[in-house]
Amino acid sequence: MARLALQSLATALLCLTPRISATPIPEAEETIYTRPIGVPNGGFTTQFYGPTPDILTLSLEAFSISSISNVTEAPPYLPEDAELFGDPELDKRFVKGADNRVLWTDKRYPFGTMGKIQWSNGVYCSGALIGPRHVATAKHCAPLNNQGVSLRFMPAYYDGETSPGAYVTTIIHLPGYSVNDPRPDSCDIKEDWAIFILDQRLGEQHGYLGAKLIDGSVINKPTSLHLGYPGDLANGQRPYRQDRITVRNRFDCGSTGGLVTDADVAGGMSGGPIWVNENGNRYQLGVLSATSVVETVFAGGNNWLNAVIHARRNFP
Repeated sequence: MARLALQSLATALLCLTPRISATPIPEAEETIYTRPIGVPNGGFTTQFYGPTPDILTLSLEAFSISSISNVTEAPPYLPEDAELFGDPELDKRFVKGADNRVLWTDKRYPFGTMGKIQWSNGVYCSGALIGPRHVATAKHCAPLNNQGVSLRFMPAYYDGETSPGAYVTTIIHLPGYSVNDPRPDSCDIKEDWAIFILDQRLGEQHGYLGAKLIDGSVINKPTSLHLGYPGDLANGQRPYRQDRITVRNRFDCGSTGGLVTDADVAGGMSGGPIWVNENGNRYQLGVLSATSVVETVFAGGNNWLNAVIHARRNFP
């Protein structure tokens, strides 16, 4: 596997809150990774007792022999009575190095599909509806090794649960890849995704994003967007959006991901979507995984898309 070309950079996994004490992992290339899991020191106001989700592992072999192996997208869904937000043209081009995240209060589609993922022990991440009861997020936002932890997805979360959320009943992921490894590489980051199955069909009310592989029309152009719940702004209690994100022409693991960008991010935004607006259709390209001082990387690609389609088909 190719290793991310992040020499002499501090690379962080973007889960939870920036108040976690990061433990550097020694790396021969002087790349420093931090552990993604921790409990915030404040700002946790939602308490609940939900089911412990089942863990479902997928296999690459299953993808290769299935009818979804050559599919390039999964369609979005917008309810007939839902209000649609029209993305305005912006004069400013956002670049890495300046904080261009904007507090976001609009709950019209597609923003009503995006929300906060809360663990029952206080940990939190971001995610988005990618199906009727399916949420795409980062794999390091899933409590794969934490027995007894329950999760709740809360769409359009803003200083609390503004719209009814749902509990996570099943977590789908691809084994063999982990950003928690002592020496994670670019393929560990590309496959740092998980699909959550909910106990309620929230997508029928809020709609959901489509999913697709990145194509050449997007690369090196400031056309992508991202939203998440940063711990350094409003202590993870409010969503922040960034427009005009550029996906660079560099794919260290494979031709479909991960996605190297100039997005401005912080702890708590892990798992948040990167998406594009194609003639009013919102397609998600991946989920936030890791960052450094010069670039931010989103997990995604062919296996992620296949998992989305698999989840929609097998957990309708």
